[in-house]
Amino acid sequence: MLVLAGIVIGTLLGSCISLLKYLADPYNQLPAITFWLLGSLASITVVDLLSILPGVLVGLVPLWLLRWRMNVMTLSEEEALTLGVDTRRVRLIVITAATLMTAAVVSVSGVIGWIGLLIPHFARLLVGPDFSRLLPAAMLLGAGYLVAVDTLARTIAPLEIPLGVLTAFIGAPFFIWLLAVSRRGWT
Repeated sequence: MLVLAGIVIGTLLGSCISLLKYLADPYNQLPAITFWLLGSLASITVVDLLSILPGVLVGLVPLWLLRWRMNVMTLSEEEALTLGVDTRRVRLIVITAATLMTAAVVSVSGVIGWIGLLIPHFARLLVGPDFSRLLPAAMLLGAGYLVAVDTLARTIAPLEIPLGVLTAFIGAPFFIWLLAVSRRGWT
């Protein structure tokens, strides 16, 4: 049911975006819409970074403080409750913190997909499931991956390739491989 709801909502919102693109001024508004949908770091300034820093820090602090509870949340809900973790409250705080951080970053870079999907899985393969190691590892790997992809996007073609396009070209095959490996029990 959750997957079907996601498909329906994604399709509905995708059609709304398509309508906005169709109705947009092709000289002024359409390039801005394309920027937000494909993502770029080309126009980000130090002022932009400083403006999103409070939102990122406000979201990061609860994640760090709840790191042991996040480990417990990997157990069943009954086991987590038995160990004293209010799963609903922790889940709400984690989702709120992650949403705040994501919204802050997307507000200056646009949507750059696949990093938040791939990098945590890759970090888990490298450092294990302990959230106190996983969070810093995912942050460092994500930042390094983004810098590498941005460098690649600026150098492989005469025009800068949008980061969202490049991360999808890299990310989709890697994620398919990761799913195949996990289905065979190799991880």
